[in-house]
Amino acid sequence: MKKLLVLLMVTAFFACSGDDDNVAEEPVACTEEFVFGLSVQVRDAATGAIIPNGVLVVAQDGNYSETLDFMFDTHVGAGERPGTYTLTASKEGFVTKMAGPVTVELTEDMCHVITESVTIELEAN
Repeated sequence: MKKLLVLLMVTAFFACSGDDDNVAEEPVACTEEFVFGLSVQVRDAATGAIIPNGVLVVAQDGNYSETLDFMFDTHVGAGERPGTYTLTASKEGFVTKMAGPVTVELTEDMCHVITESVTIELEAN
């Protein structure tokens, strides 16, 4: 009887001491949504109004550089691209301004980036 009890305890010990780190995790089902990492509004420093036309916003992360697209009063870019960006906003008649660093990170499930919203105010020359 003692041998049977010892055998059960040893079996239970080895069964519980398995390598749980090798357990396969369930795959994450990412959505097909496209997320911009940067959302930048450029405003007139004197009035606070959005400068709607002619502003060039460039995001740079190391050797990577991207001119942001203008959509609905906002410049967007760094689509699904994590990184640490320096932003440059320029427009004729205004002083060029740099902002950053702005860090764009991935969501916890690694499916998308988390959008960072930035406001840059340009001063007239």
